Amino acid sequence: MKKFIMILAGLTMLGSAVVGVLNKNELAAVNSELAKLKADVTETTAKLGEAEDKRDDSQEKEVQAKDTRNQAAAAVSESEQKLKVVQRAVEESGSELQKVEIEKKEIDLAIRKVFPDGNIKTAEDLQMNLTMLKDTLTASQNKKTELNTQLGSAAQAKQTQVAKVKEEENFQVQRAQRLALNSLIATVIAVNKDWGFVMINAGRSHGVTPEASLLVKRGNTRIARLRIVNLEDMVVIADIVDDSIVKGIEVQPGDKVIFENVQ
Repeated sequence: MKKFIMILAGLTMLGSAVVGVLNKNELAAVNSELAKLKADVTETTAKLGEAEDKRDDSQEKEVQAKDTRNQAAAAVSESEQKLKVVQRAVEESGSELQKVEIEKKEIDLAIRKVFPDGNIKTAEDLQMNLTMLKDTLTASQNKKTELNTQLGSAAQAKQTQVAKVKEEENFQVQRAQRLALNSLIATVIAVNKDWGFVMINAGRSHGVTPEASLLVKRGNTRIARLRIVNLEDMVVIADIVDDSIVKGIEVQPGDKVIFENVQ
């Protein structure tokens, strides 16, 4: 009986040793997998920080572009004010020209009354008045021509400024759409594990373009990258990029989706 007990104890110790070796090998494999997962998380976190820095830089550039648009709008406003001044000057010149023409007609009428036969005898004072009147009329006509030229230049400058403002506004609209996409967070609403694609609740109407690069997040961790294969107004169908998914993790409905490197 004692010998049997010793044999049983020996078998028990041998079994314990075998189990210990197996547990040690399994623990080493788990530690190796954990170390690799930590490295992936560190790399993904660094990429997230880099993307956030780029987003901050984009926001700063947007502020600079808005300042440029405001300056262009101020220039247009200034051109419009100058145009109004020129228009008033043209109107005043036209009124002055009409006044001079009326005075000339009155003088011509008075002369015809004094000399009905049209044979005007040279009179020094009359000749001087007529000469001055003609000079005034000529000067007014020249001034009107000059003002019309300035008016045309001002109108052309205004058109140039307006075109510049419209171009800047179009740029800002497109820029705003890109920035809005940069901050857009969508959600995975369906996953097809057999074919390796997912459906996302964002589409063309949200500013998504076929070239957009999508990242899947769970919490603060990026777990996969997606490639768009079908873009609709309200949804996106995207493939899961094989070498991008974190090992041991599967994309699931409810995971968040952000857009990478939108400029």
